[in-house]
Amino acid sequence: MKKVLIIEDDEQVARVYTIKLKQEGIETIGAVDGEAGLEKIVSEKPDLVLLDLMLPKKDGFWVLGEMAKAPALKKISVIVLSNLGQEQDKERALKLGAKDYLVKSDISIKEVVEKIKKYLAP
Repeated sequence: MKKVLIIEDDEQVARVYTIKLKQEGIETIGAVDGEAGLEKIVSEKPDLVLLDLMLPKKDGFWVLGEMAKAPALKKISVIVLSNLGQEQDKERALKLGAKDYLVKSDISIKEVVEKIKKYLAP
């Protein structure tokens, strides 16, 4: 079973994606801040990370930067799902290794789940 780590401090957003992904047969784990998220990336080795950028303690850019430094973590696909819609934020996240950058207000839950499934496909 594929495993997705959802790093999101908005409980309702995290719950919606957890429910939708479980319906698709995808296991989920959650973290509410960047530090806890990185710890779970290291300990759980998820197949994909759904990452918010605006997080308590350490932000999503920090998480991406730490993942980029570790060869084993660099292989894990990351989809950024953020309210930050600025081009410079998108460019920065992609440079740091994110595979995709989605703006919460511009995309439906169904579309996000489809993207996740696309990146999880062998």
